[in-house]
Amino acid sequence: MTFREDTVKSKGFHLLGMGANLRCLCLVFLSCTELFSYAESFEDRNLILVITEDHATETLLTESGLKLNDSPTPNLSELARKGLIFANAFCANANTGPSTASLLTGQHPHANYVLHNGDKFGGIKTNLAKILQENGYETALFGKWDFGSQPQGFSHWEILSDGDQFYNPEFWNPKGKKNIEGHTTDVITDLFLEWVTRRQNASAQKPFFALIQYNGTRKPWMPALRHLELYDDVLLPEPLTLFDEHKGRAPPSRYQEMNIQRNLSLADDLFLPKLEENQGSNEGNPNAKSLRNLKRMNEEQLSTWQLSWRPKNEAFWRDTYEGEALVRWKYQRFVKNYLRCLRGIDENVGRIVSGINEILGKNCILFYTASKGRFLGQNGWFGDSWAYDPSSRIPMLLHDFANNENFTGQRTDLTSSIDLAPTILGICKIPDSKGMQGLDLFMPMEERKEMVRKYLYFHHYDFPAKSMVPKHYAIRSESHKLIHYYQFDEWEFFDLNKDPLEKNNLHSDELQKETLDRLMEDMKSVRQFFQDNSEISIMAEEWRRIYRGPNARYD
Repeated sequence: MTFREDTVKSKGFHLLGMGANLRCLCLVFLSCTELFSYAESFEDRNLILVITEDHATETLLTESGLKLNDSPTPNLSELARKGLIFANAFCANANTGPSTASLLTGQHPHANYVLHNGDKFGGIKTNLAKILQENGYETALFGKWDFGSQPQGFSHWEILSDGDQFYNPEFWNPKGKKNIEGHTTDVITDLFLEWVTRRQNASAQKPFFALIQYNGTRKPWMPALRHLELYDDVLLPEPLTLFDEHKGRAPPSRYQEMNIQRNLSLADDLFLPKLEENQGSNEGNPNAKSLRNLKRMNEEQLSTWQLSWRPKNEAFWRDTYEGEALVRWKYQRFVKNYLRCLRGIDENVGRIVSGINEILGKNCILFYTASKGRFLGQNGWFGDSWAYDPSSRIPMLLHDFANNENFTGQRTDLTSSIDLAPTILGICKIPDSKGMQGLDLFMPMEERKEMVRKYLYFHHYDFPAKSMVPKHYAIRSESHKLIHYYQFDEWEFFDLNKDPLEKNNLHSDELQKETLDRLMEDMKSVRQFFQDNSEISIMAEEWRRIYRGPNARYD
């Protein structure tokens, strides 16, 4: 394969001094479908980027693993069918803050310095909005902003004061704060559409970039009132691994705290008060997000909420649920509430599409993605953070309102969240990616054929934390995944073709030694390529014993 240093530098890579094997290994991108071109100019197109906090990809298409007759996301599924979907897209970190920062910077967390939820993200020069603003775009932000700092690069912004508010939220803008009545997902869309309408009425000349961030799928999954009875008459199919005992995996899976059975609270997460409280009392854990949101509701909202849940809660107390029966009940309530929240987001994406068609016509491109995926009962879990596919796989789709045929179909090549920002800049013909590590997914053919992506890279930094997912980094190819939980020096190696559920750790399998040795070397090269020099030392035995002792283990 011919290699050109200037081509790689133009895409934000710095490979001087690296060997030929490393270059071939880590350079990025081989299309598995028909090639695209930049024949049409998109410099003046308006751009909308919608980011959902988490979105389990199995809910997106009608052929989803949930096998529902009624798609949870009919509007998004329609956009995916008519537009372009990246079917193998994954996040670089499965925590909201770091992953969102990667989407906006085109960099892995170690490069943009957002490693944990709550880390500040301010004036980083690779911010997608700042680059677009510097190149003549009007930029706007609506919804959640979890970085503890005033947004940089946005000429207009209206953000949630608290990302855990789902009803009657308080919004913050440069002029101050205001409370707005309604479900937060609906309110975010209202603010965006009002802004677009004002711009159009004022005959704005600049193209715009709007970032819309929804918090609706955030735990404890409080849907809009109109969706409280959605799926009441449906029995959701259970995942094959709902009762998995994790015997084939490395130890971390047996020490996590995202288990449906023991970690989902009946009252705080599933809206089931104690029997003596079931007649309308709102007393409970004062720190529970659900209780804080109930206190934000007006009288009519609260009454509707309580009347909807009361018969379902009374039915629970009439029966006896324990053991596996209780797990099944909790699974049904959790996933139904998640799907109800996702339906609210989907409806609002439909509102955005309708509004843009009415206000702007065809002069717009919409991108939809999520910061991370989510376990919907797989492995018996409800959380995220892992390099396992259910939490690291994300939706990524593009809808061109002009119906450009180059933006249709399905791409199955490996795609990373760090690719989104450079791809948007590429569409806008903005060549300066300012150190981005991702790829423009529509690079010209003469550059594309010289670049290969063999692996995706993932790194989780947060431990100990609420979910107790150990720090780990991973590489994923189309056929294999290698994970290193480095503080404990524990490894997992999966053959994804034979074991798509990632149940059987082959790290100690002698028959896999040759393949494993190759991936171990490749992992070192990938880390070197991305210049991830994070501290990855094995912790002292005394420290490890605290988190791997019998009192910490869950079988």
